[in-house]
Amino acid sequence: MIKKVKEAIMCKLEEKNKSCCGSSHLVNQSILLKEHWDKAYLKSPESKLGWYEEDFSNSFRLLDQCELNSSDPVLLVGSGTSRLPDHMLNRGISKLWVLDISEVAIQEVKHRLGEKLNYRVGDILQPETMVDIPQVQLWFDRAVLHFFTKKEDQDKYFIQLKEKVNIGGYVIFAEFSLDGAEKCSGLPVLRYNQTMYQDCLGDEFKLLDSFDHTYYMPSGDPRPYNYSLYQRLA
Repeated sequence: MIKKVKEAIMCKLEEKNKSCCGSSHLVNQSILLKEHWDKAYLKSPESKLGWYEEDFSNSFRLLDQCELNSSDPVLLVGSGTSRLPDHMLNRGISKLWVLDISEVAIQEVKHRLGEKLNYRVGDILQPETMVDIPQVQLWFDRAVLHFFTKKEDQDKYFIQLKEKVNIGGYVIFAEFSLDGAEKCSGLPVLRYNQTMYQDCLGDEFKLLDSFDHTYYMPSGDPRPYNYSLYQRLA
């Protein structure tokens, strides 16, 4: 089933690239990003992706500090094909939304977990992507924010975040740290520390925990990350 979905999406991408109008009109940045990430997931098996994880202990170091009930809505931003939602379901967190710009990634997760999750394909910067996603008790972002290198895109991102996170809710970031790589999947990134997150969140969010962690890609190359947890104040 997944193979057929991938083949269908690859055909769409190839047809678009061959289109006579493809080179004569400006293409929406959101569409270009969607194509980029669809191709990234199409060309490599999950276990070979540069961001593939098996060990979620760093995520749960922060998740375990969030006082979540089983029915609290949680949004995983840029979830890709991650196995994190599988582990969260096993811990009783059942009202999960997974959001990614790649249809390929979302279809793989849907094939794996079926109706256990709520799914959304779209660009986090587009307001229509967030329609019908409820207010959440936790916003979890692993390596999405750092792709927004323009101030206007960062502003859009944090507007979306602040509109969705409940008072008393939590935000987790896991982005490339200041000594991390300058690119990811061929795209430039803006590297972060906890002070930079705080500047974007403002005084209404309180830092609860932060640490640096070096993740090793399947290739063996190191990728330094910063993990930080914030809570929205009443």
